[in-house]
Amino acid sequence: MTCFARDRVASCRTAFDTDGPMQLTREDLVIGVTIPGFFVLSTASMIACGHAFPAMHVWRSGMTAEAILGTAVMAVFIPAFVAGRFSFGYLVSFSLLSAVFGFVWLSFFSAFDYPHGIARWAMIAALTTAMIPLMFQNMPVWRPGLSETTIRRIALLLLTSSFAVLVADVSHGVNLGNPYGAARNAIARPAPLNYLTGIVIGAVLPYLFAHFASRRQWMQAACVLLFGLCFYPVVNNKTVLLLPIWLPFLFWLFGRFNPRLATVLAFLIPIIFGLTAFAVLGADRNYVVFSAINLRFLAIPSLALDQYADFFAHRDLTRFCQISILRKVTSCPYGELGPALGAIYRDGNFNASFLATEGIASVGLALTPVSALVCGLLLSVGSMASRHLPPRFIAVSSGIAVQTIMNVPLTTSLASNGIALLFLLWWLTPEWRAEASHQQLSMRPINAVAVAA
Repeated sequence: MTCFARDRVASCRTAFDTDGPMQLTREDLVIGVTIPGFFVLSTASMIACGHAFPAMHVWRSGMTAEAILGTAVMAVFIPAFVAGRFSFGYLVSFSLLSAVFGFVWLSFFSAFDYPHGIARWAMIAALTTAMIPLMFQNMPVWRPGLSETTIRRIALLLLTSSFAVLVADVSHGVNLGNPYGAARNAIARPAPLNYLTGIVIGAVLPYLFAHFASRRQWMQAACVLLFGLCFYPVVNNKTVLLLPIWLPFLFWLFGRFNPRLATVLAFLIPIIFGLTAFAVLGADRNYVVFSAINLRFLAIPSLALDQYADFFAHRDLTRFCQISILRKVTSCPYGELGPALGAIYRDGNFNASFLATEGIASVGLALTPVSALVCGLLLSVGSMASRHLPPRFIAVSSGIAVQTIMNVPLTTSLASNGIALLFLLWWLTPEWRAEASHQQLSMRPINAVAVAA
C-alpha cells in the first residue's frame, strides 16, 4: 500500500489501492458535502460582487434557472476530490475548480461577445485534462539523502540570500504607496533583481516559514513573516501584505483538519468571512474586506477567463509570443497581456492563470484542453517532488505559489515567481516523519475493518 507518509499508522489509505476494497471514511463524506456548500457560497459571492462593483465588471449578476442548471454540471468533479489523495496537485486542482466554476456561472451573465457555450465546455474540458496529471500523477522519484543538518544550512543560505536581495532592492529606492495604484512601477530596477525578488516572495519565504514552523521554531518563523513585510516598500504588492496572515492561517488549518478537507476550507472560510463583512458593512458601501477577499481571491481568476475569452475571440492569438524569450526572437502583436487587456477593459491589470494565458490566449478555446494537459504535467512535478513531505508542509510552503498559479502565466510563475525553485527545495528536503504521523491520526474509516498499512 502507498501512503503519503511512510509511518506505521493503520488508518493511512489512498483511493487507488488495489489490495482490497476502498473504504469510505467520515472525511470522504464530509468533503462530499462541503464542496457543494462551497459552490453555493461561491455563487453567492459572485452575485454580491456584481452588486458591490457594478461599474468595474462588464457582466450582469443575477440568478436564473439556466445558470443554476448549467453550473450544476460542475458537480461531476466532486467524486475526484472525494476519492483523490492529498498532494500539491490536489491544491492546484481545487483552485482551478474554483476559477472554472466561477467562470461557468459568470458566462451566463457576461455581456461580452464570444461563444459562451463553447467557452464553458472548453474550460470544463481544460479543467478535466489539467486535473488528470495533477491529481493522479504521483510517481516516486529518486531523492538525495540529505541530513537535517544539511537542510538547516540550506535554510540559512536562503535567509542570507533573501536579505541580500532586499538590500539590493532598497538601494534602488523605496515607495510606501497604494498597492492598488501605480506605486509598484514608480521605481525601476534591473530585470534580474525583479526576478530574484519575485522568487524570494513567492517561494523562499513561504518555504522558510514552513521549515521553521513545522519544527516549532516559533521565533524564527515569526521573524520570516516580519522580514517578508520589509519587501512591501520595495514592491508595493498586496501579496506581501497577505503573506503574514495567509501562511499562519494555512499552518493552523492544515494542522487542525485533514488535508483534503482543509483544502476546501481554505477557500470556504475566507468566502464566509468576506460575505459576513459584506452583510455587515455593505450598507455603508465599505467593501474593503469584501473586495480583498471575495473579489481578488475568488472572482478575479474567473473574470480573467471571461475577459480573455472575449479579447481573443476578436484578435489574433499570441502563439505563446507573450513569453519573454519567444518575444525576443519572433514578432508579437502584444506586450504584457495584463496591461494590454487592462487598456481595453479598464478593470485593472488582469494577469491570469495558464487556462487563460497558455490556453485561450496562446492556442484558442478549442485547443485549451491540450495546453492545460501539458501545464498539468509540468505542475505534477511538484507532487512527485513533495510526495514524501507532510501535507501541512506542502500547503504552507506553496501558500503563495498556488495563488501565483491562479493569477500569473505558468511560464512566468515557474521562473520569475520561484515555483521551479520550490519544487527543487521540496525534492531536497528530508522526510519529516513526526508531523506526518500526527496528521494521519485524524483519518477514521467508517467501516469497522481497518485498512492494513
